[in-house]
Amino acid sequence: MAKGKKIAVTLVAVVVAAAVGVTAYRLWKKKDSSASKGKVFVTQVSDVNTAAGVSLSGSKFSGVIEAQKTVDYKYDSSKTVKSLAVKEGDEVKKGDLLFTYDVEAMQLELDQGKIEVERMKNEVETNKLQLQQLEEEKKKTPQDGQTSLNTQILSLQSDVAKAEYDIKTKKAENKKIKKSIKNAKVYSEVDGTVKSTLDLENIQNAESNVMVSISRGGSYLVKGTVNEQMINNIYVDMPVVIRSRVDENTTWTGKISSIETSPQKDNSDIYSDGDSDSSSKSSKYAFYVEPDSLDGLMLGQHILIEPDLGEESGIDKKGIWLYSDYVFTEKGKSYVWTQDKNEKIEKREVKLGQKDENMGDVEILSGLKKDDYIAYPSKNIKEGMAVTTNAEDPDLIEDDTDNDADGDAGNDGDDEIMPMDGDTDGDNADDPFAGYTIDDDGNFVDSEGNVLSDEEVEAMMEEAYGSLDADADDADINTANEADMDTAGAQALPADE
Repeated sequence: MAKGKKIAVTLVAVVVAAAVGVTAYRLWKKKDSSASKGKVFVTQVSDVNTAAGVSLSGSKFSGVIEAQKTVDYKYDSSKTVKSLAVKEGDEVKKGDLLFTYDVEAMQLELDQGKIEVERMKNEVETNKLQLQQLEEEKKKTPQDGQTSLNTQILSLQSDVAKAEYDIKTKKAENKKIKKSIKNAKVYSEVDGTVKSTLDLENIQNAESNVMVSISRGGSYLVKGTVNEQMINNIYVDMPVVIRSRVDENTTWTGKISSIETSPQKDNSDIYSDGDSDSSSKSSKYAFYVEPDSLDGLMLGQHILIEPDLGEESGIDKKGIWLYSDYVFTEKGKSYVWTQDKNEKIEKREVKLGQKDENMGDVEILSGLKKDDYIAYPSKNIKEGMAVTTNAEDPDLIEDDTDNDADGDAGNDGDDEIMPMDGDTDGDNADDPFAGYTIDDDGNFVDSEGNVLSDEEVEAMMEEAYGSLDADADDADINTANEADMDTAGAQALPADE
């Protein structure tokens, strides 16, 4: 929408306000000014300064080397284990045979079960024939002689019902045995090393029913921790760099193998880094890294995990570097949203230096300090809004940032004061609002910058359009018909709108 047409819409709203009464005007004003409410989330520059080693995703995660998790394969105590195919220390691959059950014993049990089903079926058929004979005999027997027959009939009906239930139960057992015969061989579901096995000769005296225990992939496991604000920065198969806390030049490579979806019970972490905010409490989740090599890693060693960005750009980065998305341009100048000394958001001009196209960041030569706080650009941000460092603050504004062609992060001039010069209704050359403007909060401002009060606006409306409807004046603001005002405004727009 062109700027001139936006002005026309605003003027129509003023005219409609006069038509429906002061109550509706107040409701319109309240709605218009609500856009400036809410808080803006800000982050300290030092936390997102890519020259200080912050990765492209803005993430560093704490980690620790733990004993490798094991996968246990338990045996079914209702079956007989026939043989073991592995021994302690063996390297196994996914799909390798681990142990087998005694199929002959299970097949014998299945055959007996089938015989039992047939026997019960024959019993049911016999009882049903007897019931039929008793029913026929009952028809020929006088009423006073049917007592004994009724007793026999009820007994046989009960036997039939019980036998039919037993048949269903036995068939279910046979089906289970048949499935067990089919799955008599147990295979490994992972690659790893056989950690332990049970002794088949002393299986009855074993303390557990774990037949084979497999350690996955090696002796150690790299476990990382991520909080709920940063969990979307990682994904399975993401390449990472594992860095020593003692010597930052000692590194290993690997990739994320899994991410847990349930939060950890203990959220404390004395080695918190860029993945946590000490000022706010949030849930933490574990994720696991599959390293390319375990050489040099020790059990219990604390390390750092960060995304692997591939080849370095070759730029020696010093001072302040920010992701380019933090910077927006207006009229050829570069700006960032920053927190001022009154803890309000302000638009501050910055001078840019080098750009790293591979890393997606830009050098800030002036305008920012490392202890400043900045916000990610959004078209909902307006100067003077309150700021917060709590990502869970319920008053945070929504991020409706768009990527429009003018490069102003969604700011198309909507936050400028809109002039009202000209005729508001098309036929009143002496309109009292000519020369006034409307600021961001919906207030009328004169040429000297003075804000008109509601009473002054109402008086000007009455002067221009006559006495306002008394019923509308007395109406509760909560029952004002905002829809009528919107309809009237739409009808007053030119046809090309």
